[in-house]
Amino acid sequence: MDDRRFPSAATLRDLNAQVAGFGVRATGSPAHHRLVSWLERQVSRLPGMSVRSERFPVHRWQPRPGFLLSGGVVPVAAPIPYSAPGLRSGELIHLPTAEPITAANARGKVVLRDFPAVDRGYHAEPQLHRDMIDAGLAAAAGVIVALPFPHEQARGYWDPHTGTHYRVPGVFVGSDAALKLKAGTRTTIGVLAGRAPAVTRSLIATLPGQSRERIVIDTNTDGVGWVQENGTVALLALAEHFARLPPRCRPRTLEFVFATGHLHRPAEGSEFRARALDAEYDSGSVAFAFVLEHLGTREFLPSAGSLRPTGAAELSGWFAGSPVLARTAATALAGRQVDRTFVLPGIDVPVPGRAPPQCSFGGIGTHFHSHLVPAMAMISGPWTLWAPSFGAEAVDHERMRRQTLAAGDAVLALGPVPREQIAGPYLDLRRARAAGAATCSHDLPPEWAPGPP
Repeated sequence: MDDRRFPSAATLRDLNAQVAGFGVRATGSPAHHRLVSWLERQVSRLPGMSVRSERFPVHRWQPRPGFLLSGGVVPVAAPIPYSAPGLRSGELIHLPTAEPITAANARGKVVLRDFPAVDRGYHAEPQLHRDMIDAGLAAAAGVIVALPFPHEQARGYWDPHTGTHYRVPGVFVGSDAALKLKAGTRTTIGVLAGRAPAVTRSLIATLPGQSRERIVIDTNTDGVGWVQENGTVALLALAEHFARLPPRCRPRTLEFVFATGHLHRPAEGSEFRARALDAEYDSGSVAFAFVLEHLGTREFLPSAGSLRPTGAAELSGWFAGSPVLARTAATALAGRQVDRTFVLPGIDVPVPGRAPPQCSFGGIGTHFHSHLVPAMAMISGPWTLWAPSFGAEAVDHERMRRQTLAAGDAVLALGPVPREQIAGPYLDLRRARAAGAATCSHDLPPEWAPGPP
């Protein structure tokens, strides 16, 4: 790609500031609707671009402040996403993370948990989700999770992002606020969120090429800060760049998917788009899918009780499901001097005989790859992913620009490559699946958590 005609790092920063400026873009919330409408206006004005929407009904969760009274007012960093609105009181108990929450130890009580000991915050999601489910089944009064960094850094923390409505209120507190909590104290916990039926939508912007065969570039639109989800900025920049090129420079049609539902995964727009592409793939209408998430991230690590920048870029992955895709990714990264990035076939342990052997690309790229649509995905998972308090400091926009240029280089390089070469092993995997081979799970989380018996 001609980087002289590509947006500067300063322009990408301005775009990212506009996206983050909408505030918390909870799925189906007014802020999310405003962002999606703004994105729609940006892509609709591009020459040759057509835009349509896919709509999904949801029962949205609108965050408002949390409340905690335990021997005095305790500062709350954020409500746990999708926790139950309302005020409840009970004795405060501390349960180590290794001890399950049960009716025997937690019924009617407010449970204090330490944040799981993990390398990066996103690894804690399964435990956080399990705790909220278990607390609901146990009829606990609520859950408090103490983050391993102070209140100012913890403000707005958002995880888990399953989008499952929990049965108990839950809040995050910073490490400094957690010191005020004493087991045995009568504690009142409250979440002032709103729940309501809503409709959310994905945008699909299509730019015709010389062939109707499509390259699909995807990211999500719901998010909480400068990192999650700044893939929208990369897609805007790429859409504008390719729209300004003459049609002969686009051997294939480009489809830009601004998907909804990643923070409300029962309506995961990328999954529904992947299902549609899977159904179409054998007809020859799809070349490959490419997902961009969490770009330009800086590395922050725990040090002396807080998260501190290391001065390095956050480690990132460029997942690629075929040899041609992997070679293209490696060439693009080297050409743009994008360091600390690994080209990988998946992040989970391979299962022989499964189609595909590795299901996970670490993020929403998983949906396309696990549906056996040839796929690549660029993603990182820094501590700042779910900690929006770091703002612009979390993103190196010069690095973001080089990553986005590398993505564009890969799209251009693969434009004329025959579809069968791009697919490589995916074709055999699709045949194996048709013959009855085991597959990846495509189940989405339930919208409502189970309650006590």
